[in-house]
Amino acid sequence: MNNINNELYIVTGAAGNLGSAIVRNLVSKQLPVRAFVLRGEEAARHLPEEAQVIEGDVTDISTLETLFADIPENTTTYCIHCAAMVSVSNLVAEKIWHVNVDGTRYIVDKCREHGVRLIFIGSTGAIPEQPMGTAIREVEHFDPNAVIGLYDQTKAASCQLVLDAIHNGEIDGCLILPSGISGPMDYTFGNVAGVIREYTEGKMPAGVEGTFNCADNRDMAETILRACKDGRTGESYILGGDMIGMKEVFDILSEHTGLPTIKTILPASIGKMLGKMSDVAEKVTHKPQRMTSFAVYNLVRNNEFDSSKAIEELGYNPRPMAQSIAEEIEWMIEEGIVTLHEPKEPACSVNDSPLALHLKRPGKKSAA
Repeated sequence: MNNINNELYIVTGAAGNLGSAIVRNLVSKQLPVRAFVLRGEEAARHLPEEAQVIEGDVTDISTLETLFADIPENTTTYCIHCAAMVSVSNLVAEKIWHVNVDGTRYIVDKCREHGVRLIFIGSTGAIPEQPMGTAIREVEHFDPNAVIGLYDQTKAASCQLVLDAIHNGEIDGCLILPSGISGPMDYTFGNVAGVIREYTEGKMPAGVEGTFNCADNRDMAETILRACKDGRTGESYILGGDMIGMKEVFDILSEHTGLPTIKTILPASIGKMLGKMSDVAEKVTHKPQRMTSFAVYNLVRNNEFDSSKAIEELGYNPRPMAQSIAEEIEWMIEEGIVTLHEPKEPACSVNDSPLALHLKRPGKKSAA
């Protein structure tokens, strides 16, 4: 691949839904990219062959040294740090903190050492929630104690870590704060893909009253690449999408699969009660639960995010969520990931099913 612009892009978490979309975008523009993935990660085999795939872990400094080694002279280099461990469970507290916070610190160190501009992928969950009806906007400071849930706390801590490094003149860069992520070619099968699969298999007996916010991976990827050059140093940018309710989600799934919609929507109060029961179950069984209090919180909280800053400064133009989900369904059908048929009666209980609570954050690791 010819590097006519003397540029190099390093993408961590490159096998994930967002990371892989960024890699595909870079390859389509014939820009050189180093794609950092976990050792043996299955989804990595779907990355474009033009990308230079490097296996490692953000918590393994020796592999980071390989990732940043041999950058050609007079090359403008950008590191897009997507890698993170995402979980609604408290059983992985030490691991998630190590990956999300310590891993980010190691990336900052390497960017400083090699003069690399950092585009840090944070989360809207790192921003304190506002009252219902008030759109949530970017903040100038991130406080782990001002947000709810272990994952959001680690993202707030890592966002502030990056901001401090920028403000202290250690590195150059900016922050991107995505909401939920949808869109095709998600070979990690998280978030929306997981819900689509559960729904088409008839394993989703009900939903919980609430809302969520999601945007397409391709639209986010395009904007993140603009942020590499146009994102203002030390600024953060929310990349959100439509905020819709669970009934709308089920109607979209039904419309584009031809399967019956889910009509049972449990009150938020019931969801919170089931969340507390799952918290207790985790402590007793030492097994991660899907419907934890944090998972329920992500659904019943205020999920209205203001993306106007990214729209005005970075040209962010998210497609409607219904379109993104429809295209993801079409991709999953074409790939044979789901097969459409009349679902049987759900064989699982309400607490055992995902209840669409993983549309925002799956309980799995997605790091490199």
